[in-house]
Amino acid sequence: MKIGNNLNIIRFVKAPSNLFTGARSFWITVGSIFGVLIIVSALLVFPLNKKCATAYKGLDDLSSMLEKYALKKDLYNGKWVESKKLEAELCDKENGKCKSFLKERDDLLESVFTKEEPGKGLIKLEDEALWKHEYSQRVSSVLAKLSENNIAVSAEAFPFSNWGLAIPPWQDILPTQKRFWILDAISKVAIRKSGITHIKKVTFRDSPFAYNPAYTKIYAPIPVTIQVEVRADYINFLLHEVLRSDVPFVIESTTIMNTDKFFTPDEAIKDAANRLPCPIIDVTLDMYVIDYKA
Repeated sequence: MKIGNNLNIIRFVKAPSNLFTGARSFWITVGSIFGVLIIVSALLVFPLNKKCATAYKGLDDLSSMLEKYALKKDLYNGKWVESKKLEAELCDKENGKCKSFLKERDDLLESVFTKEEPGKGLIKLEDEALWKHEYSQRVSSVLAKLSENNIAVSAEAFPFSNWGLAIPPWQDILPTQKRFWILDAISKVAIRKSGITHIKKVTFRDSPFAYNPAYTKIYAPIPVTIQVEVRADYINFLLHEVLRSDVPFVIESTTIMNTDKFFTPDEAIKDAANRLPCPIIDVTLDMYVIDYKA
């Protein structure tokens, strides 16, 4: 009997202890979950809430500004409208000037050989055979003028076209015509006291070295390189004559090399400033011609 009573007493004593241990585990679990929720809120919820509040305030401020702007009674008054009309007319006038300038600069490159006919004046040579005959005559004239001005020209220095006995089609004539005007302009630069003594080589390249593709809609480049011998004291005159040519040249780069040659003026034209022989230099100009688009 005593043993049974002792067992009952032990169970009675352990019961509150088990109850307390279970409650503690429960509250520890609840506290842990609550702590996790606080950490998640601090890391995710609160920053998002702050960001949303900032965005809402920005939208609210913008809405207030737009409402105030819309309530202005003199937003589009007569003076404002008139000033905008004048501004648009001025822009149109300036655009017209630019278009006229571009067209004027492009007239030569776009032109085709013409010939004087009695009673008709200048007419464009639209017959391929007549155009070819005129081309040959003009090529001879260019070379003759260079010779008359004592400017040496290397064999095949100018890339003039030669079709032999064949008649060129118009799809070949049009680009050849533009190249002729460019070569003719280079010969005129040489004649106009630019200091050129010898034209060594003129080459049309496939692509320019310094062309901005952003201008593709405005013009296309025709790249060309010229190699000439120039009096050293005339280099500035050469660049000036190139840039003032009727053909719109853009100089990309200039390469200058020394030679063992000297230019000695004739006795008849010697003066006090030109008594000593002047060095001759090799000059290579990498350029492109601006071919404006309509």
